[in-house]
Amino acid sequence: MDNASYHSVKKQKIPVRSWKKQAIIDWLESKGVIVTHPIVKNDLMKKVYKIKKHHDTYVIDEYAKDNGKLVLRLPPYHCELNPIELAWSSVKSYVHNNTIKLKDVMELLKKGVEHVSPDMWKNFIEHVKKVEDKFWDLEHITDELMDELRR
Repeated sequence: MDNASYHSVKKQKIPVRSWKKQAIIDWLESKGVIVTHPIVKNDLMKKVYKIKKHHDTYVIDEYAKDNGKLVLRLPPYHCELNPIELAWSSVKSYVHNNTIKLKDVMELLKKGVEHVSPDMWKNFIEHVKKVEDKFWDLEHITDELMDELRR
């Protein structure tokens, strides 16, 4: 899955320094953290950072987990690893090659989506796997070069 904002909705807000001190205390206490008074905001944030990884989750990831699935996220700025980009490109080409009037675009979009067949989707996925393999090959080459440079 890519990292689009609608795929990356947090399950809950995690305190940041701009939060009011009492709001941070309330959040920590709701997570079972004992907060001794007096305490400065900086020390509160240290407590937040210690437990943040256990509470900083995405809604879609939790939904998938509850249904026995695991969400794998694409690295940022690597749309070439997302087969939906190839499907979307196919739909846009279909619309572009068939559109004469603006009012026709919506109907052509629907037809363009229907035009993306299971075989096309399979080919998109295979293409992305090949691109991913190239990245892995480059990773190994880069590692070898870096090892040689360190010698």
